[in-house]
Parts: sequence; structure tokens; C-alpha cells
Amino acid sequence: MQPPSTRATVKRNAKRAQYDAGVIKDILAAQQICHVAFVEHGEPRLIPTLYYCDDEYLYLHGNRQSALLKHMAAGGEVCISVMLVDGYVIARSGFNCSMNYRSVSIFGKGEAVTDESHREALDQFVAVLVPGHEQAVREPTAQELAATAVVRIRLAEMAAKVRDGDPGDDEQDKASDVWAGVIPVSLQVGEPQPSADLRADIALPEYLQRFKG
Repeated sequence: MQPPSTRATVKRNAKRAQYDAGVIKDILAAQQICHVAFVEHGEPRLIPTLYYCDDEYLYLHGNRQSALLKHMAAGGEVCISVMLVDGYVIARSGFNCSMNYRSVSIFGKGEAVTDESHREALDQFVAVLVPGHEQAVREPTAQELAATAVVRIRLAEMAAKVRDGDPGDDEQDKASDVWAGVIPVSLQVGEPQPSADLRADIALPEYLQRFKG
């Protein structure tokens, strides 16, 4: 597929570029943390934050006084970056050592999410973080809803970049005695640890049982 715009075109190692929306959305679905870059008063800003996606948009939320959320709610331009590390690539030369990774960059203008969609989006943030917990938590108060902004960016102007496989060693290095290969990397989640103030009669709910070793 062709890149959607000049700024979303991968220029370095262009053979690793992916412009297929399905591929990009699969990468986005495998992660929950992004970094959002924007300019405020002529100075650059880069903010790490939680996100979730549906078929059309990537959503962010936070305190209504956040400079980033105000910028996006007013239609400001941002660049959003997501990266997954899949392995350490161990080559026979330092120059060719690398990482296997999947990354996405998204460009566009923000927009505010309001009305009933605002509440739905906040519920979805909990559902994405821990599926099932959104059904267990108490209802948000009017004050909490008023204090929390939700913004989104359309999933349109975006590109992925992917590296996988073995190290790309030079031919003359392949005869050396240096070990070469890939060390896989994955995210591990530990067993749930109850809060110190949790009542003894509250058992681990079924939707969290999947976290038990």
C-alpha cells in the first residue's frame, strides 16, 4: 500500500514500512502506552500516556487542565508514537546489533469527545486496562466526570515500521567466532497482589484469575 502522506512516509529502511491499516491496528491493539508529541508556545513537548483504539480513532484521557488535552481538544496537531520490542538482535559487529520491534506513528488533529461518548470512552479505558473490571467498579461521580477530559485522533495518517528476523551481519563477519542470534523479549504480568486494606472476605474475581500463575 502507498503511504497516506509525505510526513507519514518511512524514509530510513523503507523496506520495513507497513501502511496496511490492519497491520497497524494489530500493533496498536498489542500495546496500551503511547507517546504524544506536540508544540506548546513554540516549545516541544512529549507526553507518555494510556490509550485505546476503536476502528476509527485513538483515544486519550486525563485531567481537564492538561496542556496536551487542551491542545488536542482545540484541534491542535500531534504526532503519536507506539513501540513494541520483540527481541534483542545480537550481531557479530556492534554496527549490526539491533532490536526486533513493531512501531507505529500517527499524525493528525485532535478533537474533544463529549456527551454520552465521553462516559463510554472512560468506561472503555478501564475495560482495556483490565477486561471485566469496568463491570465491577462503582459509578463515576459527576465531579470525576467533569474533571476528566477525553480526546481522540483519527486513525488515517499513519504508518508502521517493523524489524524481525536474524542479524544482518556482513558476509566477512559470518566466519567469526562471535555468537549471533536473537534474544526474545516479552511483557510478563505477575500474580495479583491484594491491597493492604482489602477486606479478607473479598476473593480474587474470575476476570482476574487469568493473571494467576
